[in-house]
Amino acid sequence: MPRIISDAIDAYPFRKVNARVQFLVLRRRDDDPVGGLWQAVHGKIRPGENTVTTVRREIADHTGLTVSKLYTADFVAQFFDVATDSLVLVPAFAAQVAVRAKPEIAAEFIDYAWCDLEETTARLATSSQRWAVRHIYDVIALGGSESDQYELA
Repeated sequence: MPRIISDAIDAYPFRKVNARVQFLVLRRRDDDPVGGLWQAVHGKIRPGENTVTTVRREIADHTGLTVSKLYTADFVAQFFDVATDSLVLVPAFAAQVAVRAKPEIAAEFIDYAWCDLEETTARLATSSQRWAVRHIYDVIALGGSESDQYELA
């Protein structure tokens, strides 16, 4: 029987430039096992670390950016890992960052881009990532009273 694991997070940094929402995507190094893949921030939860701390740490580690507002994205990506016979659940978070913040990407990446919704979804590799970005755009990034429900302290 497969086991259920939830030991990682996905975080989607975004900014608002002249009322336009842009998402940050990162491109993996070509010599990486998933070389050339565009992704959001993904990382493992360390033993004893809570999830919100992991999100902030992974964003800082991968991009050098500081989160100004953090939201639960009300979405959990799921996939089956054949190698470990596990169902993996990965909660998604949205992280607003300063408009003028310049990413300093970690060594495992070779490039980054600030993209509008359509370009972001075109670059991301999985349907769960594309769904998460669309949901974040519609419910959180555009603002409004509904987005307040998702904001974390």
